[in-house]
Amino acid sequence: MSTQYDVDIPFSANHNQQAFKLLELPPELLALLESDKPPAITITSSPATATTPGYAILCSGAKKYQMRQKNTSNPIMILQPSTTFPTEADDTATFIPVPSITTISKIEDTIELIVQEAEAKAPPKVNKWHEKFAKSRLEKKG
Repeated sequence: MSTQYDVDIPFSANHNQQAFKLLELPPELLALLESDKPPAITITSSPATATTPGYAILCSGAKKYQMRQKNTSNPIMILQPSTTFPTEADDTATFIPVPSITTISKIEDTIELIVQEAEAKAPPKVNKWHEKFAKSRLEKKG
């Protein structure tokens, strides 16, 4: 049986949301970064061709990872401890602040890392609705 508590934790949202990007690290890269001697990491760009765009590439030693943005089905909220402030209805002389939490950012997409093999081509595009729409518009004009 679950237990209900009488303690409330006030929750608020900051009007000025901060910009964050979350990077999903593969287990082997996370282990390297947490080691006693973490490697240097650089971000470069793959060369663009007439048919494929350049991609952001994260490099760690001999390993290369293509960086891709993906949407999450549920937003992720970044929280920060805060305290309540008196409202117009409160007496400021007797008001006692209460610990609370405030959301400072809402993240709706993350960056995933895809291991790049030597001389590997970019992963094939998935037919997204906007790509199909753009293709059909070009065919109608031509």
